[in-house]
Amino acid sequence: MKKNLCIGEAVLLAFGLATSASAEDFCSTATHSGTSKTETGSYAPGSIGQYDYQLWYDRATSASATFYSDGSMSCSFQNAGDYLCRSGLQFNSDKTYDQMGGDIIAEFKLVKQSISGVDYSYVGVYGWMENVSTAPNGLVEYYVVDNTLADYMPGDWVGDTKKGTYLIDGAEYTVYRNTRTGPAIGGNSDREFHQYFSIRKTPRDCGTINVSAHIKKWKELGMNDGKLYEAKVLGEAGSTRSGVSGTADFPHAKVYIGTGSEPEHLIERSPYGGSAAVIPGTIEAENFDAGNEGDSYSGARGASGTDGDHTYRGDDYALVDIVAAGTGRAIGYTAAGEWLEYTVNVSSDGDYEVAANVANGSGAGTLELSLDGNPLTTLSFTGTADDWNAYELAKDTVALTAGEHVLRITIVNANTNVDYVQFSPKDKTNLQKRIRLNVASGEFEVFDLQGKALGHVKVPAGSSLSESLASKFYGSGVYMVKQGNRFEKIRVTR
Repeated sequence: MKKNLCIGEAVLLAFGLATSASAEDFCSTATHSGTSKTETGSYAPGSIGQYDYQLWYDRATSASATFYSDGSMSCSFQNAGDYLCRSGLQFNSDKTYDQMGGDIIAEFKLVKQSISGVDYSYVGVYGWMENVSTAPNGLVEYYVVDNTLADYMPGDWVGDTKKGTYLIDGAEYTVYRNTRTGPAIGGNSDREFHQYFSIRKTPRDCGTINVSAHIKKWKELGMNDGKLYEAKVLGEAGSTRSGVSGTADFPHAKVYIGTGSEPEHLIERSPYGGSAAVIPGTIEAENFDAGNEGDSYSGARGASGTDGDHTYRGDDYALVDIVAAGTGRAIGYTAAGEWLEYTVNVSSDGDYEVAANVANGSGAGTLELSLDGNPLTTLSFTGTADDWNAYELAKDTVALTAGEHVLRITIVNANTNVDYVQFSPKDKTNLQKRIRLNVASGEFEVFDLQGKALGHVKVPAGSSLSESLASKFYGSGVYMVKQGNRFEKIRVTR
């Protein structure tokens, strides 16, 4: 864990109610602007424009941060034991969050570059509260963590007490409280204080955080608030080994008092259609999980938002463009970095061939697949110049474990159309040699011999499985049917 800053004074800034450009704007167009200051000292607090900033690090070969008058910052570190940069608003600890005249809103965009050696990291909002009635010495250090510079989000180790979960800004957060003794605001000696951590379940590189809404949720969980000392966008990374190195660029970082960012309504995260997609099988790209933006999907920020079909998934998903293409529908008009998540259920451990049906008239590119936040594979395709109807299969072999998982598809190259992703057992003969069905009435999953899911069939009492298949799929052929972990190959003639 990091060493906390010892800050002996607060600066009261004059500010008015503010509104901000939409997330769709700053996430795609953000660049540093205004005057700048570059700091290199191991402890460098200061201000520029209406924003206060801080740089702090230890055991670094070299480290610096450039802060801009628009609130943005660029942070660089080599072999640091702990490094942090932050920018935002400093208060004078005389108001609680609900006495500010509006919600405390933070916006950020993160660009990671060549990060290595990270053991713990926090990207989001950071601050202190004083005069908290239930906290030691009345002090609370708080974090709202929306991302990290590591390959994983923080876990139970951040707090000695897990307080619960809540939905906010369209996503689920897990909340922890910790008791710590160390450097704190208001003095130079170590003191005991509480730490509050809200950890976003699904990390995001860009977004809006309603800090006031988080504080309100903390109170509902029995974690009292106090007078606010500060609220700043934070980038922090540390290592217990040889040190962390890299660059964390924030081309947009802004904190203001303004209008809350809550969606019109919160959509509970759930699999499309209510059931996890089955592997082996075909996952249609347009059938990503239900949920708010930033939770189950990211919007196509490079697209107009008006292209494609928005009736299939409705207005709640207007940032995702669906086109009539491929084998029916596909995700189109995509932006680089756009991602979609799918709850999947893998039937058994093993090697699977994964094939994505894609098209890109701009040329070659890749898709990145991850499972439960861990990289799975990168699929490469060639593309066909100026032809977005020339679909091709990008393939690889991956190892999967049985059970329920969350699959993420990330579009690396803009303008990539994604029709479906199919998982087939690598050893098809093994699939066909599994325990045969004791065929009776009931419901069965149906696959073709390549492992592509075709749907379900119900067999009424007194009917045969082959008759039910012929009635449902209207054609002769050979089908694989599955009930539980049992398979049967059925030939249908008409």
